[in-house]
Amino acid sequence: MAKTSAVTKLRPDPLPEEVVVDPTAMGEVSLAPNELRELRQATGRTMSDLLGEEGDEEDKLQVMVWLRLRRDGHHATWDEAGDVRVVFRSEQPDPTSGAPTTSSPGSAGTGG
Repeated sequence: MAKTSAVTKLRPDPLPEEVVVDPTAMGEVSLAPNELRELRQATGRTMSDLLGEEGDEEDKLQVMVWLRLRRDGHHATWDEAGDVRVVFRSEQPDPTSGAPTTSSPGSAGTGG
């Protein structure tokens, strides 16, 4: 019997209609060298070309969508990524984690 991890799906999962991107994490994008190579192969352009001064807003959004889809396990083409909507939503802190909801320093009145 074949292992399920070795079986190729005949019909891949459909792409989502939208992906969520946290705009507060935009400066923390991490990329693997192979992702950069795959992006260049898919677009014919380097990351610097797509995100730099010469890149347009549409390409910048599409890079974010393409990366999000790839990291979520979808093997979308560049063109397919262009059809997926982007939703900008900041991560909300988990109220059950016990972490403070603000970044205020401790109260001076309590010595905290």
